Amino acid sequence: MQISLTAIKHFFPSLSEATVGQLQIFCELVRAKNEHINLISRKDIGGIVERHLLPSLAILKVNPFEAGATALDIGTGGGFPGLALAIAAPHAHFTLVDSIGKKIRAVEEFVGALELKNVTCVNDRIENLRHRYRYVIGRAVASVDVFLRWARSKLAPNGKIFYITGGTIPLQSGGNIIDLFELYQHKFCETKKLLALSVP
Repeated sequence: MQISLTAIKHFFPSLSEATVGQLQIFCELVRAKNEHINLISRKDIGGIVERHLLPSLAILKVNPFEAGATALDIGTGGGFPGLALAIAAPHAHFTLVDSIGKKIRAVEEFVGALELKNVTCVNDRIENLRHRYRYVIGRAVASVDVFLRWARSKLAPNGKIFYITGGTIPLQSGGNIIDLFELYQHKFCETKKLLALSVP
């Protein structure tokens, strides 16, 4: 069963109608741009809400992002999870980084169209970034071990890492492994996991 955007209010009842509307526009922008640039899998485009948006917003269910918090989205691709979270948590600031220029330029277009003031887009390799962040987030951009190595190098003291993956999460990774099916109680995310890790 495909989930409509109106179902976002069911899973996230605290989001305003304006925020849900922005999330809808974001998905429409990704759909349109994906006809020219492969931001997400073409087979997923019809299920963008359940396959991309809701898994991204799952981080919000376990971490509300306090006002003034900084977050780094490694390998943002089409803006998941960072841009979705930036829309839902406008009081925090999100830096979206991707080494592929055409993808980050597309995300910059989305940010401009949505008139978001809490997003910075960076076209670079993660190794070249100098800042450290309260949160480092990502989704299916590399193996868990590789992502954690990248994330730890950019994390501020007492920071947190959140990584969404459909693959196996090694037990030695530490932290909490959250089954997205347990969060949503719906089969659309039955293979997805969220690794939540606090780092002193």
